[in-house]
Amino acid sequence: MTDARGVGARRIAMMLFGVYVSMLAALTGLGLFFLAGVHGAGQWGWFALATSGAIIGAVWSVRSSSGEAASHASEESRPIVAHSEPLVGSLASKEPPTSEDRSESDEVDYLMALRHEFRTPLNAVLGFSDVLLSGIDGEVNDSQREDLEIIRASGIRLRILLDSALDLSQLAGGELRLDAERADIRELVARVAAEAGQLWSNKRCADCTLPEQSCTHEVDEARLRRSILVLADFLATDHRDASIALSLLVTDDHLAIEVTADPSDQLSLGSLPTPAEVLASEDAAEIRRWPLAVTSEVIARHDGSLYHGDAPSRFLIRLPLDGAR
Repeated sequence: MTDARGVGARRIAMMLFGVYVSMLAALTGLGLFFLAGVHGAGQWGWFALATSGAIIGAVWSVRSSSGEAASHASEESRPIVAHSEPLVGSLASKEPPTSEDRSESDEVDYLMALRHEFRTPLNAVLGFSDVLLSGIDGEVNDSQREDLEIIRASGIRLRILLDSALDLSQLAGGELRLDAERADIRELVARVAAEAGQLWSNKRCADCTLPEQSCTHEVDEARLRRSILVLADFLATDHRDASIALSLLVTDDHLAIEVTADPSDQLSLGSLPTPAEVLASEDAAEIRRWPLAVTSEVIARHDGSLYHGDAPSRFLIRLPLDGAR
C-alpha cells in the first residue's frame, strides 16, 4: 500500500508539473507579445512548437505514471472484484470503512482540491484574455486580436483536457460523482454554441436550433456542457470544411441534443471509446480521445445514450425526462 501511495504522489506531482508548465507557457506568450514585441510568425511558430512539446511531454508522463500506479494496484492481495463494488459492499454489510476505503476517499477529495487549484490560474489566463479582447485596456489591432483568440482557445482546450484527465482518474477508481441540479438545457446548448466559436478562435461558428420554450432538467451542468463541446470540436477537427450545427428537440419522454457536421459522408471514428480502453492504451495519440471517452460515460451516468452516425457525421445525445426514467 505504501508503494501505491508513493506512485500516486508521483502521479499528482506530474499533473501539477504539466499544468504549471502550461500556465507558464501561456503567461510567457502574453509577456513576449505585449512587452517584448515579438510579433513575427516564425518566432511565434517556434514558441508554439516548444510549448506544445512541453505540454504533450507532461501529459505523457502523467499517463505513464497512471499506468505504473495501476500495475502496483494489481499486485495488491485484495482481489480486483473488490474494486468494482466498493460502495455496494459497504452499504450491504454496514461495516466501518477500512484504511484502504479511507485512503481512496482521501484521494478523491485531494483530486477535487487539485481541480480547484489547477483551474484558478487557468481561469485567470482565460479571463484576462477576454478582458484584452474586449478592449477595456485599450484597442487591439487585428493581428493582436488573432493571437489573443489563439491564447484563449488554447486555454479552453487545456481546461477540457485537465477536467477529462481528472474525471478519468475518478472513473478508474469508481468514484465519479455527478453534481446534478436543475438547469435550463436550452440555455446550456446556446452557451456551448458560443463557446465553440471561442474554441475555434472565432474562425468558425456553430449554428444553433433551439425550441422557443425553456427546458429545465436535472443534470450535471458543467459536465454536460463540456461533453457537448467535446463532440462539436471532435466533428469540427475531423471535418474541417463542414458546418457544425447544434440542435435541441424536446418530446414527451426525452430530450435530444444533436451535433452535426454537414457536409460529411463518413464516420469520424469507428466506435465510441470507453474509459477502460483509453486508460489501457499505450499510444500517446489516445490523449485526444480522453475527453470523448469521459463524455460517453457522463451521458451514461445521466441514464442517457450517445449515438454516432454518418451521412452527415453526427452525434446524438438522448436523455430521458424525469417521468420517463
